[in-house]
Amino acid sequence: MNRGILALVSSVGCMSAGSLQSLADAMHIPHLFIQRAPAGTPRSSCPLTSRGRQDDYTLFVRPPVYLNDVILQVVSEYSWQKFIIFYDQQYDIRGIQDFLDKTSQQGMDVSLQKVESNINMMITSMFRTMRVEELHRYRDTLRRAVLFMSPATAKAFITEVVETNLVAFDCHWIIINEEISDQDVQELVMKSIGRLTLIRQTFPLPQNTSQRCVKHNHRINTSLCDPKDPKAQTLEITNRYIYDTVLLLANTFHRKLEDRKWHSMASLTCIRKNSKPWQGGRPMLDNVKKSGVSGLTGFLEFSDNGTNPNIYFEILGTNYGEDRGRGVSKRVA
Repeated sequence: MNRGILALVSSVGCMSAGSLQSLADAMHIPHLFIQRAPAGTPRSSCPLTSRGRQDDYTLFVRPPVYLNDVILQVVSEYSWQKFIIFYDQQYDIRGIQDFLDKTSQQGMDVSLQKVESNINMMITSMFRTMRVEELHRYRDTLRRAVLFMSPATAKAFITEVVETNLVAFDCHWIIINEEISDQDVQELVMKSIGRLTLIRQTFPLPQNTSQRCVKHNHRINTSLCDPKDPKAQTLEITNRYIYDTVLLLANTFHRKLEDRKWHSMASLTCIRKNSKPWQGGRPMLDNVKKSGVSGLTGFLEFSDNGTNPNIYFEILGTNYGEDRGRGVSKRVA
């Protein structure tokens, strides 16, 4: 690090991001934070303390977590008044506190249940400890459910409740997770019964297919941007944002060199205690905030408070029925 730092790019969880944020603020180094959720579970908002302050050097590449707003809109459209929320062990349940508050204000009856890592043992324990009438009431509760969990956990959980006959064909479940691949969608539809709604993040594609891999003055490898390419379909959203972040920094660096307004990069050392804040940090941060780049996630830019405002959700849905080959309809929110 003592050779110089242009910016910090991190793709970590909230706890590690807080430490990097403190370092960036102290040394005046732009920090582009790409939140990564553990084990594919849905994201929860990071409680980073200095967001929006004048001396804040952290930019949030991934848009804020809007899962609360999206799921509230969807359950309201379906006129749900009673449902249960399942979440896996990795999910920070504090992430839906705002959603729970709003549902309570609207008079909705919402239950919470954590899904254990050993799903089979969890289901077996319920059959062993619950009386028959309790199982009937629980089965009725499962007619409407929302799942905050990773695709892998959702598949395992749905498989167990279907095989143990805990859910009926008139059930309607909603799975919400920004990172659900096309393959995940197909497998979840095949494993489920009744009606299934899936909510995931999506990125707008140009109508002109010849322009999908050409973004302004650069060309992206087709294995990353062509939706028909198998590699592109398995590319994680987090990695898409990493690609666009590096591209944004490269463009910003190039513009500063052209403008001849370059400051020497920040120098850090873990041995000496004479590291000083980088004088060029604020101009570099301002240039990054004013810049924008079109890449794998659409158009990456930052608002005044240092967040990326551009996000789209895709809502996929099936109909009731036993037909495992039923189609999937979709719309964008």
